[in-house]
Amino acid sequence: MFSRDSVVAERNWAVLVGVTTSGSHASTHWFKSFYEACQKRHIMICGVDFEEELKNKIPPISVDCLIRISGPYRRSLDADEIAKIATEIETRCPGRVALSTALRENYQLQNSLLAEAIGVARNTADCIERIQDKPACRDALRKAGIYQPQSLRIVGVTSDGCLQFSDASGAVVEKPTDSPRGWIVKPSIGMGSVGVRHILNVEDTSGLDAVVLEGNYCLEEFITGIEYSVEGIAIDGRVCIYTTTAKTTNEDFVEIGHIQPADLNSISSKLEFEEQLQSCVNALGIECGNLHVEFWVTPEKKIVWGEFHVRQGGDFIAPDLVSAVRPGIDYYGNLIDSLCGLPLHPLPEITQCAASKFIEASPGVVSEVSLYDSVPEEIDLYWECFPGEVAHAVNGSHARVAAIVARGNDEHTVTQLLDRAANACAVRVAPVSRD
Repeated sequence: MFSRDSVVAERNWAVLVGVTTSGSHASTHWFKSFYEACQKRHIMICGVDFEEELKNKIPPISVDCLIRISGPYRRSLDADEIAKIATEIETRCPGRVALSTALRENYQLQNSLLAEAIGVARNTADCIERIQDKPACRDALRKAGIYQPQSLRIVGVTSDGCLQFSDASGAVVEKPTDSPRGWIVKPSIGMGSVGVRHILNVEDTSGLDAVVLEGNYCLEEFITGIEYSVEGIAIDGRVCIYTTTAKTTNEDFVEIGHIQPADLNSISSKLEFEEQLQSCVNALGIECGNLHVEFWVTPEKKIVWGEFHVRQGGDFIAPDLVSAVRPGIDYYGNLIDSLCGLPLHPLPEITQCAASKFIEASPGVVSEVSLYDSVPEEIDLYWECFPGEVAHAVNGSHARVAAIVARGNDEHTVTQLLDRAANACAVRVAPVSRD
């Protein structure tokens, strides 16, 4: 059994599947915080990633061993590939593999398969497939008696331009029940609001890209309400909640702001909320790992559960905001300890408020980034683009050029700090020539 004292007596390893990032400051923070938690426990890191990814991206942390998977990125790996990686880990990492994890969404399935081969704690591959496939996830929750909006696979388009549908299992569905609020079209497997579109009715296909009509997309009933997320951890299938996050999105459904802890006064029963979340986790078969779970609260105060992820929240949601609102929490340390079978230390109380905000601009070549005024010490400002670099659009007409993180005693203070910093930012972008 792994213990906090055993790390001194023997060499223990953490396998980290996926060691490259998008290059954003937030994703770099995920990796550096995980690295620091491993260093604190004297755990060595074995990184695993694809050759093509490693050619184009530099890991943001040092690893003690780096295993390269031949070829380009692939969402899954076959049994022979997994066995080869496991053998290489055994050969190159003397000691004991204590855990295997992935910080990025698109490496969760590979991690599950590898963790099974190594013999360490994991969520099963079936669980990962289920929660990453939106119609399958909603179907599993619905079968467990948990309310879910309509969700269908888009399997093609007829000769006269009508969408064709199936349910989660692939059975043909002629047409969904009418939705007065319209529909969301999104990739069946995907994240970060990539490819998300809103249509008023299922006949409204004029604004959809050709790739949508080729399949691998789904249609979901549009939910009217305020969007939130839960940040926490699963240990042996039981949920421990750290905090909740309120979200702000733009017209393209891209999240541009987060605040913790969220004001959930509209929820009548905290106990019922926690019980519902636990029921969802049970239905999906989630056993371990960090949790980031999306949900809405409708005008009728009904909770509608959305996507489930077994990793930290995106952007600065975790560890940055979580660590700010619960000063002293060992976010990735808790993940490491739990995967090693160790109990968590008592959680520090929520005593602060924290928030993040993205500064958006039109996509193009950045010509200037500057500040009109000084930034308070409670603010961290991160320029995501610099003069001469191209600012790329995120699912629509806006690009993220800067990110602001603020900490304070209450929501009002934090909101004022964010606004002050945002008003101090000057950004100029020139459109990219199409010539």
